[in-house]
Amino acid sequence: MKTIDPTQLLADSEVKDLKQDAPIILEGQYQEAYDAMLDAYHAGLYVGLIGPVGSGKTALCRRFAEDLKRPFEWVTFSDLVRPANLIGSFDPTLVFKYGYANESFVPGPFTVAALSGGVFLANELNRGDEYVLNSLLDALEERKLYIPSLKKWFQVDSRFYFIAAMNPAEARGTRRLPSAVKDRIKVWIQLGYPKRAVEQKIVEQHCAEYSLQPKQIELVLELVHKTREDAAVAQPASIRSSIGMARLAAERAKRLGKPLDNAVLAQAGKLVLKEALSMKPGKEVGPYLDALFNEILGTTG
Repeated sequence: MKTIDPTQLLADSEVKDLKQDAPIILEGQYQEAYDAMLDAYHAGLYVGLIGPVGSGKTALCRRFAEDLKRPFEWVTFSDLVRPANLIGSFDPTLVFKYGYANESFVPGPFTVAALSGGVFLANELNRGDEYVLNSLLDALEERKLYIPSLKKWFQVDSRFYFIAAMNPAEARGTRRLPSAVKDRIKVWIQLGYPKRAVEQKIVEQHCAEYSLQPKQIELVLELVHKTREDAAVAQPASIRSSIGMARLAAERAKRLGKPLDNAVLAQAGKLVLKEALSMKPGKEVGPYLDALFNEILGTTG
């Protein structure tokens, strides 16, 4: 058995250039949101994006940062995120060498973006703790960042830009944004799931190697969009579910050496959607999917 050298593994695997083509289709709501973000950026106003899980908020922000040719940093907020995860902390091994000095401090993603003039995405900001959110306020308003570990203030780069992405207020696990935080976000953009024509292009983009037929993707989208219209569904299928169903069905058909028919699509759909959907009280996902596949595909797989 070959022994793996961790040092060499890390050296070989390190990403040298974090820039990548952002997989977003700038049409419809995405173009409108992008244009509003661009206007807000030039006006010096921070943006809040509100939309359901999997509606393309992060991809849109990544594309925005890449087009601006600015570094892109982000943190997904939750109860577990603390100020040190944003601002940074001392590396104990470096403290032994340099003491509690700048050389021992490892900046967090918010600090990196603020001091390098990058774009920072506060993903799911309304799931964060108020104490943590307050650590951002001075940088957003006064353009100065206090780093408690160093007991120093630092000037925020003039090119720094802040975007907050949030799930709708009624989504499970969200909190009401503190007024001090909300007041610093001046432009609010609502995003929903894209129209079918745009989502079809997104799925095609993510499944290019499979050469799927338009009709096959249309069936995937018919299933997914049905979950978004059904009152029995609390959390519908996202764009990721559309992509996942299409890719899994294509791979299964290839392995079986058969065309991608409705039965294969139903099998893939069950594997993807069973945990992707959340049903209203009194409804079960298994029978719901059987009825959905039977209605749209004429088979339950």
